[in-house]
Amino acid sequence: MFEKWFAKYARAVSDEGERRSLYKKYAAKIIALIVFYVLCAAALVGMIALENYLNESLALYIVTALLCTWVISGIVALILGLSFRRAYREILDRPARYDEMPEVSSYRQKVVQDKKTTFRKLWWAWLVFGICAVAFVAFIAVEAIKNPDGEEMGVFGSVGTLLLLAGVLTLFFAYFINAVLRQQKGKAIEQQTASEAEVIDRAQGRKSTYDIQSDRNVLTDKMYTYLFPNGTLRERAHAERKRRTKIITPAIIILGIVSIVALVIFLRFDLLGYPLPVMFTLLLGGTALLSVCTGGKLKAIESEQKRELESKPEYSKHLEWYNLNYNSQKISSKIYFICLALAIVLGWVLGVLFPYDAWSLLAFVPVIIGVIVNSKLVKDLRQKAIPIENEIDRQNAMREKACADTNTDENAVDEFKADCRGEEK
Repeated sequence: MFEKWFAKYARAVSDEGERRSLYKKYAAKIIALIVFYVLCAAALVGMIALENYLNESLALYIVTALLCTWVISGIVALILGLSFRRAYREILDRPARYDEMPEVSSYRQKVVQDKKTTFRKLWWAWLVFGICAVAFVAFIAVEAIKNPDGEEMGVFGSVGTLLLLAGVLTLFFAYFINAVLRQQKGKAIEQQTASEAEVIDRAQGRKSTYDIQSDRNVLTDKMYTYLFPNGTLRERAHAERKRRTKIITPAIIILGIVSIVALVIFLRFDLLGYPLPVMFTLLLGGTALLSVCTGGKLKAIESEQKRELESKPEYSKHLEWYNLNYNSQKISSKIYFICLALAIVLGWVLGVLFPYDAWSLLAFVPVIIGVIVNSKLVKDLRQKAIPIENEIDRQNAMREKACADTNTDENAVDEFKADCRGEEK
């Protein structure tokens, strides 16, 4: 049932019996998490729907039962998760055995090294989160002492909540940005272990399927070599992308801080319907607007490269790759903006209609649908694009070999090499 998700853990285990035992723990963990999230949603919907009836016994019993079962399921999920993590950690830390495939031990070593590298880079995020968590507990304690009979959260409670949210978001964005950067550099753990994974999957009887996380080209700088065979244009495109990143990244951080402040203010006045549409408008809408407004120069460079692709027969594969990606992005971008607009509009409509209730959380539905559809489109695109990329790589390798083997005069060699690199003469 969960074999596909479990594959990355199964690759670290040589013994089939041990692999089955680990899978049982993994399946139990996943089922417990699913139950936890379902009960969380049920409890949330129950509290919203029965808010006006909580003075009645039946409604109070229902909400209490949902909350209790949710808490219990969370404890069970935590215990099962820790049990699985401990078992997997013991497997990763074991030394290589003489009777196992060298790819398996290599896979384990790379996973362990990746975890150590990630923690060394992001230890500060955990430190910030720990400080914020301790501060949250301290401020809540002060709030309880200062205002023991208060039904609403005071200043200390609001500040504590703000600090906790700041710690959680710091940790989340640190790992998210690190994952994106590693993916772009081709250093994500799935990319590092792609060769071992292929051999192990074949040995363990798993059907090899496309995995976007292990794709060594997707989201990496190498994508630009297919889009910009002209070296001069490629450098201009790289510089423009870096310029956009320097603009968009600080803007997102500022919008995130404003969103957190707005969230605390709305919660302070029990306006539960407004935090989500405000955050969606600022973060999602603001990021989309910035992306569109700052993308003009990059589009111009792409158009210049496209004209060259259409004029040179040797770039036919690059043109095929460009058209494939361009046509796919036209569809995916429309779906993205439609889902984003629906989420923002739905959030505001529900927020205005139910300002004191959290029905605006339903605005997550269009976002989730958009993510699922976009993932499917990207997967289909990459499966069509990879054969073209392989052909381009083959052609480039032959061209570079021809450059290296040529015995013409010095000027002719320089010109030929410049042509191989796609540089303007």
